Amino acid sequence: MAPDGGNAVRVLVFDLDGTLVPTMDDYADRAATLMAESFGTPFAQARKSYFATSGLPFERQLRQLYPGQDTDPVADRFEDWKDSYLSGIALSAAVAALLDGWRTAGYQVAISSNNLERYVERLARDWPVDCALGYRPAHGTDPGFAKGEPHFRALEQRFGIARSAFLFTGDSPNDAHIAHAAGVRFRALLTDAFTQDDFERAVSGTLTLSSLSELGGVLATVSAIG
Repeated sequence: MAPDGGNAVRVLVFDLDGTLVPTMDDYADRAATLMAESFGTPFAQARKSYFATSGLPFERQLRQLYPGQDTDPVADRFEDWKDSYLSGIALSAAVAALLDGWRTAGYQVAISSNNLERYVERLARDWPVDCALGYRPAHGTDPGFAKGEPHFRALEQRFGIARSAFLFTGDSPNDAHIAHAAGVRFRALLTDAFTQDDFERAVSGTLTLSSLSELGGVLATVSAIG
């Protein structure tokens, strides 16, 4: 089915980690520990580097931070830890109520994450969302599947709605870059990790939210160019 056009927001797309669930500090601690052990990077510096490259799959973060080094085994250790860690993560009642309310109001609600597909699908199985997309690395003839153009294209096909009707909310400057590159409206959720100035440096003019609950007011007023 060809996507409908239109400028009114009809699809709410959310990043997962740091946006819907408060996992980023734990991720940063574990990643920094592994980087210190494997590459000799001081913990504080490694933690800062993790946040500076966040929004990318961890395997890509490591390749960017340590070019020419064998980083994939370290990424594998991180993912092995995350498998157990995420089994204890739940959506808060407050966030669940927001998502459920937006769905009841007629919006399609989707997750777009660079967490591995199996984690995203497992986490979102009983959550009030219509679609949950994760990350699949490229392998052989499979080009992979990641947050950004591949996810937005898949959501257009899934809902039959053009991305001009999407609003993406994420917590990292990389999310702002991704949305800008794909021509999708974006709102930055401010957390302790990044400031409004960080988002302004990433994509000039990025508008911010101090909490997800503010999104309701945005939906009533957001313009076609966001």
